[in-house]
Amino acid sequence: MNQKETIHNIQKKMGKPMTSTSHNYFKGMIAITAGVCLMLQPGIASAQQPGGILQQKTLSPRAIESLVTGIAFYPDDLVETILQASQHPLAIRQATKPAGVQIGGGRFAQRVQQFSQVTDPNVEKLKQYPEILAQLGDHIATTTLLGRAYESQPDDVWSAIDKLRAEVDAALEQQPDQFVDAGGAPLTGQAAYVAAAGYVAGRYFGPANVSELYVAYAHPNQTTTVTNYQGENFNGSATQTTATGPYGHATASTGSSATTYVGPNGNTVTGATQGGSVVYQNGPTTVGAGAATTTVTGPQGNSATATGAGVAGKTTVGDTTYFGAAGGGTVNTSNGLSAAGAGQATGSVTQTQTGANYNTQASGSVATNTGVNAYGSRNTNGSVNQNADGSVSGVRSSSTSVQGTKGYADVEHNSSGTATGNGNSTYNGSTTVDSSKGSASVNTTAGNGQASSTVTTQNGSATGTLGDGQVGQGSSSASSRQSTGSREAASSSSRNSQSAASRSSRQSSASNSRYSQSSSQQISSGLQSMQKNWGQLNQQMSRSSQAAAAQRGGPSSPQQRSSSGYSRDSQNRSSYSNGAPSSSRGGSSFSGSSRGSSGRSGGGGGRGGRR
Repeated sequence: MNQKETIHNIQKKMGKPMTSTSHNYFKGMIAITAGVCLMLQPGIASAQQPGGILQQKTLSPRAIESLVTGIAFYPDDLVETILQASQHPLAIRQATKPAGVQIGGGRFAQRVQQFSQVTDPNVEKLKQYPEILAQLGDHIATTTLLGRAYESQPDDVWSAIDKLRAEVDAALEQQPDQFVDAGGAPLTGQAAYVAAAGYVAGRYFGPANVSELYVAYAHPNQTTTVTNYQGENFNGSATQTTATGPYGHATASTGSSATTYVGPNGNTVTGATQGGSVVYQNGPTTVGAGAATTTVTGPQGNSATATGAGVAGKTTVGDTTYFGAAGGGTVNTSNGLSAAGAGQATGSVTQTQTGANYNTQASGSVATNTGVNAYGSRNTNGSVNQNADGSVSGVRSSSTSVQGTKGYADVEHNSSGTATGNGNSTYNGSTTVDSSKGSASVNTTAGNGQASSTVTTQNGSATGTLGDGQVGQGSSSASSRQSTGSREAASSSSRNSQSAASRSSRQSSASNSRYSQSSSQQISSGLQSMQKNWGQLNQQMSRSSQAAAAQRGGPSSPQQRSSSGYSRDSQNRSSYSNGAPSSSRGGSSFSGSSRGSSGRSGGGGGRGGRR
């Protein structure tokens, strides 16, 4: 159903046009509806900020070391790509899911699929390593934990990687004969290295480390906050319970509040609110929804109850950000008055090489049991561009239509202008109003230090001019502020570059030639270590999940025995069988420039270890 059909249907239901008074009431109702959705309780707004959604616990060094056992033995540049990609688990999941998976049929399903395609450049890079990407997808929970750890503790993650690598080198140097094959023969070369990497990793899979990972990330985190507040003329309390989803992307909050206001004559007014909200944030997509009910009771026992609900979201695809919101609400009083309102807004902003283009659409309606009914719509579009000479130009046009029980009003506006910052800015704008009470137009021009406006109505026109040619000349301070801002931006960019250079230098100095350059042999070693180590870590995580379920009284499956490749012979000497564990997806091997083969590999032979 398009906008005109929607308006027509609302008009049929109302049966009456609208007055200017009801137009104001309409705007007030929409504001009340939006306000009610935000009146859940004190502190709910802060819980919906990105920092609140992504808030997480700090992991201990030992827990991080157990987490990086799967990726520590790849070359440095590939490790960095994996760490960046792991912050986008949804993109990894979509890159590794079977082709042809559908969510249903019809136009709606197609639109959902279109906007659910999440991409990340680092995930795209990993497509040339299908075996590695498959491992990240198979262990998506562990991959997500890795991404969250790197997001909040990047230096700690790299320190853990350096530590594991150093321990592998030490093990190979100090006790090279402890790594043997199934027949007891000593392993050499790449096989010995993979065995040493598995031996070192096995030290970090203790219950305490795995339990910390599970509790900190894999299990939803729930907190309850009780706030008491008191002022000169009011007092009350609010309770809020917030639960963060398994991987931090979703946050749900529920709560209630009660407030008592005391007037100058001792009369009291009480208010109570109950509501909840949920916010989901993942990469470029954020969606939130909320609902609340508020009841206000006056000193004579009269009351009014307002109920509202709303949903809003945004997502970025390429250079365009799409956004939308919708909400509705009702107000009912104890003396029989009632009103209902609803509204929606959508739009997009597209970044260009020199600026941005934007457009928005909005509509809403309100109906009361007193005969005051109204609906309206608004469309706006425009652009902003940075010119080669440093000036900024913009154009804007909008149309607004409001109709109600006693009249209508249509407003059209068009404007364009250029801001130079040196007093030579220009502006041209026109606004026309056509209503059941009459029509009018306003035309405004500005430039050369003065502005002129002409207003025309049924009774004639009048023109007014302001300025003496000096308007905007005192802009030297603005130029100075712009210059200062540019210097601050340059300084910030320099700091970021220095930080990146420092990390690159640290990795280079901390890694020997085995890790500092990509090689097919090292990528093969890293993949074998990833399959073995994350396979064992995943089993331990499953055990923690089963133990937690058992403590909560839920169903738990029989515990599986760990399929570690380690054993102790009769002489109590550590030995390692280099066979692939059950978690391996096939016999992956790299030789020379060959990519090898895997059950999930899409070919790609001849690429070697270079990205």
